[in-house]
Amino acid sequence: MDYDDESKEKDIELIRKDFPVTKKKIYMNCGSFAPMPLSTIKSITDFLVRCSEEGPDSNSVQEYITSLMKELRIIISQLINCEPEEIIFTQSTTEGLNYVASGIEWKKSDVIIARGGLHEHYANYFPWLNLSKKYGVKLEEIKINNQGFFDLDKIDKIAKKKNTKLITLSHVLYNNGAIMPVEEVGEIANRQNVLYSIDAAQSVGTINVDVKKMGCDFLAFPGFKWLCGPPGIGIFYCRKESAELLTPKYIGGESAIITEEKNLVYTDSPQKFQTGFRNYVGIAGLASSLKYIQRLGVKAIRKMNMKIANVITEELRTIPSISIFGPEDEKLRTSIVTFAIDSVSPKTTVSSLQEKGIIVAERDVVGGGKKKAVRASPHFFNAPNEASTFVENIKIIQNMLG
Repeated sequence: MDYDDESKEKDIELIRKDFPVTKKKIYMNCGSFAPMPLSTIKSITDFLVRCSEEGPDSNSVQEYITSLMKELRIIISQLINCEPEEIIFTQSTTEGLNYVASGIEWKKSDVIIARGGLHEHYANYFPWLNLSKKYGVKLEEIKINNQGFFDLDKIDKIAKKKNTKLITLSHVLYNNGAIMPVEEVGEIANRQNVLYSIDAAQSVGTINVDVKKMGCDFLAFPGFKWLCGPPGIGIFYCRKESAELLTPKYIGGESAIITEEKNLVYTDSPQKFQTGFRNYVGIAGLASSLKYIQRLGVKAIRKMNMKIANVITEELRTIPSISIFGPEDEKLRTSIVTFAIDSVSPKTTVSSLQEKGIIVAERDVVGGGKKKAVRASPHFFNAPNEASTFVENIKIIQNMLG
C-alpha cells in the first residue's frame, strides 16, 4: 500500500517495527552497512528453504533464480533510469570500479582525472593510483576546498587534452555527505568525449540517482548501505555503448562462447561480465529490500533522512568546541553528519557512544588519516528523539572526557 509523504513520516513507528535493531540500539551507521528489514530477512530464508525443498539445481529453482535476476534488474533500472541489460551484479562498489580500472586498455600517455585524490574513498582512489604505478598512466588529482568541492573549469581544462581518457569521482562524499555536481561533470565528459565513472556508494537509496542526467558511462554501488540489502551484493551500471570498451576481469562458460577454431568470443552484456555463480541469496534479499525502498519512495526517504540530520546538526551547533564538517546548505548534502569534539578523539567518542548503544563510525575528513572525525549516517528508520538522545550523549562525553 502506498502512502503520501506526510503519512510515511507519521508511520515511522510501523517502519521501526520492520528493523529489530531499533529496539536495542540507536543505529546511525548506514554509510557503512545498513540493517535489513524483516521482509528482506524472510525473503532470504524463503529462498534458502525453497532451494532445500526443491533442490538448488532443479529446473524449478533455476527458473526462479532467472526470474529473480530479471526482476531485480528491472527494479534497479527504474531506480537509476537505465536499461535492465546495463545492470551487472557484483559483490561490492569496489568490484564494480575495478571492472573499469582493469577492463580498459591503458596506455602510458593516458590521463585519469580524479577528484581530491586521497580525499576520495579508497575504493575509488586505489584502483586509479594502481594504474599510475603499474602502467605509468598520469593521475591528475583535482584540488578541493575544505568541503570537498572543486573547480569545474579545472576539470574542463584537463579534459580538453587529447590524452585524457577518464574522469572519476564520488556522487556523495563518504566522509562529510557533500553532494558533488555530477551532472555538470557529465556535461564536461560528454563534451570532451571522455569516459566518466561514478562511485555512488553513498547516494543510491538516499537521493535521486539518474544515470541519463549524469551522463556517466559507469556507476557502482552496494546493496548493503542505503538500500538496506544483504552483504556481498553490489551493482555495476555499464552503459551499453561503453561495455564494448571493457575487457572482463574473468572469463567462463556464461561470459563467452568458443568457435570451431577455438577462438573465444564474449557474449553480450550483462552476461559478458558475470561468469560463474552469482550471490543468488543476495539477489533475493536485495530484490526484497528494493521493493521496500520503492514503497517508501526515495523522495520521502530523503525528506525523512534530512529531518533527522537537521536535528543533529542544529543541536550540535549549540555545543561549544564542536567542529562540524561538510556543507551547511542541506541541498548540497545528504543525512551524513560529520563532526569532532575538539577535546576528545573521534575514536574515543565512537567507542564511548557504542557503550551507550549508539552506533556511528570514525572516518577521515582529511585524506590519508591526517584528520579524523565522527560520522553519523542516519536513515529513514531513525526517529527525531534518537537524534536528540545522540546529541545529549555527545554533551555527556564532552563533559566527562573533554
